[in-house]
Amino acid sequence: MLFDPIDIKERVQEILDFEVSLDESQKLATYAELLLKWNATYNLTSIENPNDVIDLHLIDSLSLVKFAAKWLEGEKEVLDIGSGGGLPGIPLAIVKPSLDVTLIDAVQKKTIFQRQAIAMCKINNAMAVHGRIEKMKDKNFDVITCRAFSSLKEMIVLSRHLLKDNGVWIAMKGRMPTEEISDLPKDIELVDLIKVSAVEEKMQRHLIILKMNESKVC
Repeated sequence: MLFDPIDIKERVQEILDFEVSLDESQKLATYAELLLKWNATYNLTSIENPNDVIDLHLIDSLSLVKFAAKWLEGEKEVLDIGSGGGLPGIPLAIVKPSLDVTLIDAVQKKTIFQRQAIAMCKINNAMAVHGRIEKMKDKNFDVITCRAFSSLKEMIVLSRHLLKDNGVWIAMKGRMPTEEISDLPKDIELVDLIKVSAVEEKMQRHLIILKMNESKVC
């Protein structure tokens, strides 16, 4: 196996300071291997070095568990928009079984991969949907997350009808998106802005936490 579950377990403990079970680390290893295996045909990621896959995909996605913990506690319904290769949704579903995670992507081949990964990793609390976010109508979510999907404003415009009352968006951004924050709609409140230190030696990461606040509308 290309990825050692013990190495992943130890890396999560070292960098994020929380423990994943051996079963969870096995699933993370299987997922990472599938990601690279399918990448040659499906163009899922530009990252091919196994160590970087662990740090820049798995650890980066799991940084939500540490740095955005208060918004992911309990039984929450989570939507991962523009999920691509299943990030951060699949790693999040693996280590947080209390979450009900839906992944959506407009590119069918990526949804095919997501469904295969969910099945192969035996993840019971995740499902993949092929479609456009703005056309999704049948469900609402406590948390909507995305990783390098679009501008903050576009993310909100496309998905706001899917967010529950008192729900939050958690956007994973690289550099501080100062201009995007200043361009937010008037009824959107910046709840928190978190600089993630987990993989800062390899890349920048900021978590932008947003919610709707109708009282802000003039």
